[in-house]
Parts: sequence; structure tokens; C-alpha cells
Amino acid sequence: MTASGKRRHLSVVPDVPVIVRPSERRGRRRVAGYHLRIELDEVSPPIWRQFVVPSNLRLHELHPIVQTIMGWQDSHLHSWVGGEPPASERYDMRESIEEGFADEEDELCEDAVRLDQVLAEPGEQLSYLYDFGDGWEHTIVLERIDADASEPTVTCLAGARACPPEDCGGPGGYDDLLKVLATPSHPGHHDAGAWVGPGFAPESFGVDTVNRGLRIEAVIRDHGPVTDSKFAALLRRIPHQAAPQVFSLLERAHLTDRLGDIHETIEAATFHLRWFLNRIGPDGITLTQAGYLPPAVVAEMRRELPGFDDWPATSNRESDQRPVHLLREYAKTLGLVRKYKGKLIRTNLGSATASDAGRLWAHLLDRLPLADEPIEREAGYLVLLTLAAGTTSDERRDVIAEGLAALGWQTSDGTIVGREELFWIARPTISFLELTGAMVEGWVQRDQPMDPVWGRLFAQMVLSM
Repeated sequence: MTASGKRRHLSVVPDVPVIVRPSERRGRRRVAGYHLRIELDEVSPPIWRQFVVPSNLRLHELHPIVQTIMGWQDSHLHSWVGGEPPASERYDMRESIEEGFADEEDELCEDAVRLDQVLAEPGEQLSYLYDFGDGWEHTIVLERIDADASEPTVTCLAGARACPPEDCGGPGGYDDLLKVLATPSHPGHHDAGAWVGPGFAPESFGVDTVNRGLRIEAVIRDHGPVTDSKFAALLRRIPHQAAPQVFSLLERAHLTDRLGDIHETIEAATFHLRWFLNRIGPDGITLTQAGYLPPAVVAEMRRELPGFDDWPATSNRESDQRPVHLLREYAKTLGLVRKYKGKLIRTNLGSATASDAGRLWAHLLDRLPLADEPIEREAGYLVLLTLAAGTTSDERRDVIAEGLAALGWQTSDGTIVGREELFWIARPTISFLELTGAMVEGWVQRDQPMDPVWGRLFAQMVLSM
């Protein structure tokens, strides 16, 4: 009762529910094995997979696993939604957030959220959207937690039916595509069959094939190149299934734990070019009337430069000494020398790097692999991968052939590039590596790798740029 004698009316205020969003959870203290099931929404008969992953993965690490498990090619954007309303939240790719594609009021990045925050108990769900145009929505359910599995291996356990082709129009478009493929009398049957390719079988699924892809994914994750390197960009264009030999070399290539003495490598990799630039000197070298290096200079190069006296021709004409001519051409290609009024002179860059091995080294890392055409550059990257991995010549041929085929290169008659043509495609890079001694006769038949340790480190560094 109040001082005025009136009765005060009291009411019970209901508890306001505390909303805890998945990203606010602490996650598990100890890593466990998460048994997950993923199913593609709005597709019948269902396309699903069961698989095991470590509970402490962040969502950006789960993404490539989901892509491999399902069979997608990772050529579109994606996002996630975790939690039940009103506690649900969306997780976007860092690229989507930085480029303004994500909702400004809900910019949670997938690399900041762990799987065991989003899925804490069996039965909880996580949505995964792939390709915002086609709109492929997936539902991921946590089926079981294996608390005794402290270091679970990512493994596919079971599944059903093949992944739809990319860019087929989402669930509705895929349903229409299947009807056309199943009806030989349909006017679009032939074109649809040609578009999906002869290997597409909608009812097929192979758990062993998926697990091979997961092992390759693990190699890329643990031993792959620097994420923003040019070589990493090339690898992202190569389907795992189409190039198992290429990806199997990543572990041997030691791109993340490089071996060797970097100072020795810099000295060795730049030695021939530095010697040549210093021999040219500030005044340049007067060329013969035909435009070649004088015989006396050629003879000096054969005496002073490792490997140059091994060339079978005995004359001291530049046109007869391929190593001499190649060194001059590579120096020109690299922007270090040029012809001027009957002389071979250094460019400003050539003068600056003649006595600066570190600067010349940085220039080589930026320019390699050497190429005039895209196919030469891509073949050059594959050559460097085989050098970094210490392959034999046979392995080198197989890897380059496989990689170029997986990248879609074909001959004019529509066949894949043959092993006998590979040397000529990759020759700019191979010849330079042989000239400097980084690769020992890179295309000669040999059963054991003979390339120097510094050559492998040289390749590792180029692949990291």
C-alpha cells in the first residue's frame, strides 16, 4: 500500500530469453570426431554423403572438404547459416565481405567460426549454400560425436548418387536436365548429353574415389603453396580428380618447409648472369659484323662458366655454341642487356644487378617461369614443381602431360598433348634451368633424380611467388 492509502498493483515480469548465437559458444575443449551427414535440398531421389571430420575445423576449412565430398568444382561463391531462429546467423567468405557482397549488418567471416561452435550436440544443423545463382542449398546434420577420436582423419563413409553438373540451373534445372537425358526422343537430348559429357552417370557414387580426393585435399592443405601465389592460382584451376600425380608431388616438393641453403642458392642461381653482365661491363662488348659475340669472348665464356665447355662443338663462334647463345638470349629476355650501335650493352637493370645478387635473384623469382604463351608458362610451373619434388625424367613427363590435359590444353586435332611434344612447350623454362645448373639435363632419360639441392630450393621459391 502506498502512502496515500492506494493499493499498488504488482505483476510478474516474464523472463527474457537469453539468445546465444553459435559464434558465441566456446566450442569443445578436446578435439572429437564429428560424424556428419550432408544432403542436397530439393533434389529427389536424395543426393547425400556421410563423413567424419575433426570437430575443431573452422568453416573455411570445412568448405573444401564439402566441395570434395559432394563433387563440386569450387567455381562459385558460398555461405553458411548456423543456429535456429532467433539465434541463427550467417557466415560469409572473407572475399565476399571485403568486396561488399555480404550483408553489412551480418558480416561474420567463416574463418572466425569453428564447426564445434555451430554444431555442439547431435541433431543440430548447419546450412551450406553454394553458387548464389543456381542456389544449391545443403543441410549438414551432426549425427554422432566420437569423443575418443582425438585426431580423426577426414573420411567419407557412405553416400548416394552423383553430384549435379555445375551451372545446370539449380534443383529445378537439374530435374529438367535429367528428364531430357532420360528421353532419347527429346529434341535437346543430344546437346544435353554432349554438355554433361560421356562420363556423367547420375546414379553413380564411389566412396573410394571421394576418399582419394580427400587425401589430395589434405596434401594441399598441409603441403600446398603460398595461398596468394601465382602457382596456387594455377592449382585452383586443376580438378583434383583429373591430375592425381600433380597433387601427389606437393608433399615431396616441400613448398612450406623449404630445404637447402638460401645464400648458396642465390649465388648459384644468379652466377652465370652476373658473370656475363660483369664481362659486358659499363662499356659493352663490340659485336662481330654479323651481330654475334666475338670468338675471344665465346672462348672465355666456355672456360669460365660451369657446363659451357661440355657442348660438343669445338669452334668459338657464338652460332656454334648453344649455351653461349642461350645465355645472351635469356639476358635479353630478362631485360638485362640490349644491342646498341653494334654493341651488346647492359640496360639500367642489368647494371644495377651485375654486382647485386639479391636484386637479380628477386628479378628471377618474379619472371620465372619464362614463356611467351600461356601454355608455356603453365608447363613451366609444372616443370618447376617436378624440380622442387626431385622427380625422375619419366615422372616429369607424366606430370606435365597430366597437368596440361587437366588444364584443358589440346592439340589442333583435339587430342591431348603428347609426351614427345612436352619438351618444346616447356623448353623456355627447362633450358634456362639447365643453363644455370639448377636442373641436370632435365629431359634426358634417367632413373634417379640428379638435380642439385639448391636447384630444388630455387624451384620452391619461384613457386611461392
